[in-house]
Amino acid sequence: MNDKNQPRTLAVGGVSVHLGGVQILNEVTFTVAPGDVFGIVGPNGAGKTTILNAIDGVVRPTAGTIRYGETDLLRVPPHKMRQHGIGRSLQATHYFRDLTVAQFVSLGQLPNSVAGALRFTGHRPARRPGRPAAADSARDQARGVLAQLGLDELADRPLSELSTALQKLADIARTFVTGTVIDHDPGFVTGICDRMLAMNFGQVLHVGRPDEVMSNEVVRRSYLGEPGAVHGDI
Repeated sequence: MNDKNQPRTLAVGGVSVHLGGVQILNEVTFTVAPGDVFGIVGPNGAGKTTILNAIDGVVRPTAGTIRYGETDLLRVPPHKMRQHGIGRSLQATHYFRDLTVAQFVSLGQLPNSVAGALRFTGHRPARRPGRPAAADSARDQARGVLAQLGLDELADRPLSELSTALQKLADIARTFVTGTVIDHDPGFVTGICDRMLAMNFGQVLHVGRPDEVMSNEVVRRSYLGEPGAVHGDI
C-alpha cells in the first residue's frame, strides 16, 4: 500500500471538462514530480481554475484520468481530498485577519467540518481526556514550518498586522501542509516555479521551464492584446 507520506507524482492525463454543453478543458495532460513547484499560467478564461477544480474534486472531468501516486483522485470525494495530500491555498487572507500567523498556518490541517475549523482556531475545546488535542499538534507543525522558512518570530502576531507580502508568505507556509498555492501575479509564479504549463481556451500550449514557456512564440502570441490578463496558479 502506498504511504501517503511518501513522495508521489501527480499525473493528469487527457482531462476534458464540458459544462452546460461548453468545452472548458480539452485533453489537458501534464505531470508534477515529487518536490517540483509547478505553475499554470494563461489569460482569463484559459481553464486554470477548472483544472485545479478537477484535481481537488470540485469539478468532475467528462474524460481523462487524475492520479496522485497510486490514488485515483476521481474516486475520492472532495471532502476527503485533504486526507490524500491534496490541498489548496487562498488568493486572499483577509477572512482570517483575527488569527495569529501560527493559527492561520495550522489551518492546513483543517478537518472537513465547521466544528473542526472552530476547534483549530481555539473557539471551542477539542481535547478529550487522555488524548492530545489535534489543535496542539497542528500548531506545533505550523510553528515548525514557520521556523523552516525563517518566519518563527511572526508566529504569535495577528495576521492583520502583517504586510501583504508577509501575509502571502504566511499563506505559502500554510501550503507546506496542504500543497497548493493560488496567486494571480505572473512574476511571483514564474519566479518560484521549476516547471510551468501555459494554457489557453482549455488547451495546453506549452510545458517546460519558466523561461521556455514565457519565451514560447505560441504562448506569447496568446497573450497579445490582453495586457495584465496573464494570471498564474501553482
